[in-house]
Amino acid sequence: MSGLKKNIAFNTLLSISQILFPLVTFPYASRILGPEGMGAINFADNIITYFLIFSALGIPLYGVREIAKVKHDQIALGRVFSELILIHLLTSILSVVILLIITFSSDRLMENIELYKIGMTILLGNVFIAEWFFQGIEKFKYIAIRTVSIRLFTIVLLFTLIHAVSDLNTYYALNLVATLLAAVANMYSVSKMVKISFKDLSLKHHLRPLLIIFSNSIITTIYLVFDTIILGFLTSNVYVGYYSASMRISKLSLVIIGVLSAVLLPRLTIAFKEKNWEEARSLLNKSINFVVFFSIPFAIGTYCLAEEIIRLFAGQKYLAAVSSLQILSFIVIFVGISQVFANEILLPLHQETKILYASLFGVVISLGLNFLLIPHFKQNGAAISSLATELTVFGILFVYSFKLFKITFPYFAILQAIATSGLFFLVKWLVLKITVIPLVVIVLTVFFSGIIYLFIQLFIWKNKNVLDVLGGIGPLKFLQKIG
Repeated sequence: MSGLKKNIAFNTLLSISQILFPLVTFPYASRILGPEGMGAINFADNIITYFLIFSALGIPLYGVREIAKVKHDQIALGRVFSELILIHLLTSILSVVILLIITFSSDRLMENIELYKIGMTILLGNVFIAEWFFQGIEKFKYIAIRTVSIRLFTIVLLFTLIHAVSDLNTYYALNLVATLLAAVANMYSVSKMVKISFKDLSLKHHLRPLLIIFSNSIITTIYLVFDTIILGFLTSNVYVGYYSASMRISKLSLVIIGVLSAVLLPRLTIAFKEKNWEEARSLLNKSINFVVFFSIPFAIGTYCLAEEIIRLFAGQKYLAAVSSLQILSFIVIFVGISQVFANEILLPLHQETKILYASLFGVVISLGLNFLLIPHFKQNGAAISSLATELTVFGILFVYSFKLFKITFPYFAILQAIATSGLFFLVKWLVLKITVIPLVVIVLTVFFSGIIYLFIQLFIWKNKNVLDVLGGIGPLKFLQKIG
């Protein structure tokens, strides 16, 4: 198996665990803590997310690119790592001080002061995870094994420690446990590979590109999580709970969509650096077709099964989240393709400012619509705002990307995926004739819809990208003849 295929395989394993983990933990936690408890946690977590983005200063993306450039030079590798982690540590300390002042100045935040204390510790621990280092040197096997192991451990802690609404703080502290375990494991592994030293470092040359990426990150975060914060201030924790449940479920599929983005960034950085345009174009065409192939059925399937998904994974108390989940279900399409444009074209080409402009426009749309719609439509208003914002950002990134680097946009594949996914509604209608039990409806609808979707893609549309991937598997080599 080639290095790229191995990386994709391990990143897929990681992504599957990232989907399965919430499917196990969220139904349990949401029922124990209820909409108000989950709303309080998500309100606090969204505020902590701002400070995580601020303290990271764009290093998670910038670090992958810079580490990939020097991964074969042991001395340069150690120097770049030391410089970036020192910057991250300094900004994290500053973030904790600012968060501390804001928390003690706000009655709204002081209501759950323990959550913010936990969040401050997560901020400091996050410095030493340094996932960007392992992504840059393409150690996806290590990332997958470590992450899955820690997730399994926290699942055990969840069922052992969380039994009542009063365990609210303990539930959020599980994030801190996972952060600290990952940080210890990663720092130990890094110390075995490079020399970490804070002597004679040059931080200045990192600051300009970091500030551009950071500005984009913080602006993007405004429209990604500010809707929850506005919703929390304008309404109550209950509506935040509804919205957070629908947002969390709608974004599960983004984990799978993001598999290629993390794996391809180091490869594309090298391809663009060496001006290997054909290699870059081939990787990008595969990536965008991958996103289209998966995101459209995920979106339409989520819309189709929204009520059953909410009943099963959140419970009866969250039925008000069904309509917001249906609105948010289409986000995966626009975010998925936008990630290709931003992370796989503009970022490797050092066009961070273009991403920044798109994000700035997204913020304007997001803030305007949130303040306009939330007072009237509550969680549905926040959902409409999020969808409109992602659609806007997608359109701008589309224009910028195609001006810089020509790839084949799969318009016909999109129409094929939409037409095929439309059959999911017929499948669900037939399943409902047999049973109305949410779990059974979801399983049967997904199973038969998946078979129909794959059959039509392979034998009717003869999707070349799917045939190439599946045709490389031993028992399925006969598929190569279909193309």
